[in-house]
Amino acid sequence: MWGRFGRLGRRTTGAIVAAAGGLLCAISAYVAWYGGRAPHELPIRHLAETGAPGAASGYWASVAAPLAVVGALCALGALLRFRFLLVLAWMVGVATLALWGLMRAIGNATDNAPAGMGVGAGVWVCGIGLLAILAGVVIMGPRKEEVDAPLSMFGDDS
Repeated sequence: MWGRFGRLGRRTTGAIVAAAGGLLCAISAYVAWYGGRAPHELPIRHLAETGAPGAASGYWASVAAPLAVVGALCALGALLRFRFLLVLAWMVGVATLALWGLMRAIGNATDNAPAGMGVGAGVWVCGIGLLAILAGVVIMGPRKEEVDAPLSMFGDDS
């Protein structure tokens, strides 16, 4: 029964791991990140400004938009088993998380944020998802053609 599914190749396994990571990043948009607010409630200005008050005017104007892009790129990259899309998704996710964290740290240091607010579970879910995407890319490794092609120039074809 499990014979066919028990032997997934490394590219398929890596794609599944990366897709699961992309799904975690997309789900993290609905889990509280800071002060009980989830990214879909925070305006995208939070990635560039420390004291950006108010609520997002829409989903695509919120911090959740880049996380949705990460999920979509991971789904497409896993479906096609194309590492470039997975790496691109990982970079968008890391940039989003890093910018958000940097702005929160600057805001906390300059007293633009209330004291005593810690990061929520959504940040950790996103971080774990990004690690899973990276692990999936590493598990996938290069295609066999990408490894054989450079070695063929050293052949003894006289």
